[in-house]
Formats: sequence, structure tokens, C-alpha cells
Amino acid sequence: MKSPAYELQKAILGRLSGAISCPVYDAVPTDAAFPYVTIGEDTAADWSSKTTSGQDVTTTIHVWSRYKGKAEAKRIGSEVLQQLTTGPLSMTGFSADPAQLDMEEYLVDADGITQHGVLRLRLYISEEG
Repeated sequence: MKSPAYELQKAILGRLSGAISCPVYDAVPTDAAFPYVTIGEDTAADWSSKTTSGQDVTTTIHVWSRYKGKAEAKRIGSEVLQQLTTGPLSMTGFSADPAQLDMEEYLVDADGITQHGVLRLRLYISEEG
């Protein structure tokens, strides 16, 4: 069995970059301006069968905004959700159905001024070949 984690991250970055109204980062530059999106944490569990190798994967996308109120974070979260749930992601060596929303939450970050959106998406990813 191979891990789809790297291919999934590449696919998410490729799908979101230029398709939503803010930058998308794996590592946020020190001079990054708000708003932006970061690719977050993954979890995976084996769901292989006798004939297929696959994983049940959750991946987390974070939305960061300094807009007063949650409107901007929620708008960007909706853009992310639309991009990642409307069609399958292209991954070398793997295939997956479109992502499904597992959880969505918007809160004020610990600094008291940053709006933080958390979107957790679920994908069932099969190894090809």
C-alpha cells in the first residue's frame, strides 16, 4: 500500500490555487497578507479489500481572515468547499470521488482578532495499478 497524502496535497493546492479569492499555502510566508487558506492536517484509515488498496482520508483546510466578523472567512470557506466537492481530484497513482464535507466551523482565533475557518473533508482514495 502507498500513502496518497502527498498526491492529495498536490491535488488540493492545484485545485484551489487561482480558483478562490485568496492565496493558498502549505507554509505561510512571514509577510503573507490576510486573507489566506492553509492546507492542514490529514488522517487516514485503511479500507482495502482483497482486490483494492485504499484509504478513508480526512483532510483539513484552514481559512484565515482579519475581516471584522466572520463574513469573509465564510465566503472563502464556501469557495473552498465548492472547488473540492464538485469533481474528483487528479492524483498520480490514485483515484477518488469528489470530497465530502465532514465538518465546518468558524471561530475567533486565540489572538482575539483573526477569524479562523476549519473545513474537514473526507475522501475515499483508491490506489491505481
